[in-house]
Amino acid sequence: MKIHAGIIGSGVGLRHLEAIRNYKGSKIDMICEFDKNKANILKKKFPKIQITSSYKKVVENKNINLISIASYDEYHYSQIVSAIKNKKNIIIEKPMCLKQKELEKIFNLLKKNKNINMISNLVLRTENIFRKIKKEIDKDKLFYIEADYIWGRLNKLTNGWRNKTKDYSLILGSAIHMIDLVMWLTNNRPINVSAYGNKILTKSTKFKKESFIIGNLEFNKNMLVKITANSTDNYNHMHELKIFQKDKTIIHTGKGIEITRKLKGIIKKKIIKIKYPMRKNRKILIRSFIDFILTGKEPLMNFKEQFDLMNVCFALEK
Repeated sequence: MKIHAGIIGSGVGLRHLEAIRNYKGSKIDMICEFDKNKANILKKKFPKIQITSSYKKVVENKNINLISIASYDEYHYSQIVSAIKNKKNIIIEKPMCLKQKELEKIFNLLKKNKNINMISNLVLRTENIFRKIKKEIDKDKLFYIEADYIWGRLNKLTNGWRNKTKDYSLILGSAIHMIDLVMWLTNNRPINVSAYGNKILTKSTKFKKESFIIGNLEFNKNMLVKITANSTDNYNHMHELKIFQKDKTIIHTGKGIEITRKLKGIIKKKIIKIKYPMRKNRKILIRSFIDFILTGKEPLMNFKEQFDLMNVCFALEK
C-alpha cells in the first residue's frame, strides 16, 4: 500500500505537503485552493500535481486514500464528513470543528467506519522541549500548572478570515494547543472547568469576541491548571509553561528548561538547554500517522485523545 494524498488549503497545507510527500513513497495527487491567484502560483510550483478549486473533487478521487484538511476553520466539519463518507483517512488542522453537535456527528461517523483513521495536527507534542519536560514530570507530585498561549499577533483577529468566521474563538484557535499539551504531559483529562474572558484588546475593532481568555481546569486529586489564550501584540509569540510539583518547579523558558529545587534550605537551579521551536520536528506527528496507516504502529495522538480534547474545549466555551 502507498499513500496518495489530497490537500485542501495551501497555507498550512503546504507544511502538510512537506511532511507527506516522498515519505515512505507517499505522493501528493491533488491540492484544492479556492483563491485563483494562489492556485495559479501552485500550478507553476507543482506542475505534476493537479490543482482544483473544488474540495469535493479531492475527496471523491478514487486514487486518493488520505485527505489533509488545512482550510479555514468553518469548513473543517463539512470536509471531514465528506472525507469519511468517501472512505478517506484524515489529517485535520485544529480545531476539528466549531460546534459540539458537529463533534458528536464526527465521532459517531468514525465509530461506524472503524477502518477510517484521523489525526489532529497538534504540533506542540513534537517539540523536543516538551518531550523532555514530559520525562521530568512526576504526576503524583503535581499540584499546579500554568500554560499560556501568547499569540503576539492581534492583527490576525482583527483582519482576515478569523474576523469573518461566526464561531471562531481563541479557545478553539489557540488555547487548544495548551490544553492538549497539559493533557498529554499528564496523561489525564480535567473533571471540572470554568472560563472567563474580556474584549479589551479588540473593543474598537470589528472582532467583537473575546481577545483574552482564562480557563481554570481541575483534574483528579485536586491538581489545578490555568490556561490562557492571549492575543496581545506587546509580546512575542510564545507557549509559556510552568509546572509546580511538591519537590521541584519546571519552567519552559524559551531557550530551555529551568528546574528549581530547594535542597537543605538553599534554592538550586538547573538549566537544560534545548532549542525552541524546532519547526522541522513538526513533520513527526503527520509522519507518525502515515506509519500508523501503513503498519499499525501507534501514532502520537490517538482517537480518544482527540475527542477528549475537543470536549474540554467546548466545555470551556460553554
